[in-house]
Amino acid sequence: MFAGVTAMRATQAPAPVAPVTAPVVGMGESHDRPAMSADEERFAHALWKVHTTVRTEAVRMSFTGMAYKTGEIPKEAVRVRIAPLTKIFDTAIADVRALPAPASMDATRGTYLEALQRYRDASVEMVRVADDGKDEHLLAAHDKSSRASTQLLEVSETLWPGEYKPN
Repeated sequence: MFAGVTAMRATQAPAPVAPVTAPVVGMGESHDRPAMSADEERFAHALWKVHTTVRTEAVRMSFTGMAYKTGEIPKEAVRVRIAPLTKIFDTAIADVRALPAPASMDATRGTYLEALQRYRDASVEMVRVADDGKDEHLLAAHDKSSRASTQLLEVSETLWPGEYKPN
């Protein structure tokens, strides 16, 4: 009898599965946002060119700090990897200031510039680790970098909703 019930269950068709559908609205709930003006779109596009470099270098800075803390690289390597980032962030600051932007993007530009300054300051702080090896520099740099990252996420959600954002 047991074998008969088992055989019957094995031959029964599986229960239908409801189809999986993608959400109607994207990650940024962008349907609640008014469309950008042409000037705003131009600003967002121009800022994206700066943003791609900034995002990459910010990640490089984080990975360098982790590599140092895990003993993968010596403190001298921190200076070699991070010192050039200060100039990159300085250039990004100048580039963002030079971008033509409508008045409606002034606050967004200001937030982005604050983030860039924090990243720049974090890079200067991290280089100090090479001077004295003190972890306080890494902690201060991490705090600045973390705040900058939060600000960039805010700007990203405004200008590029749905952009992939790493954890």
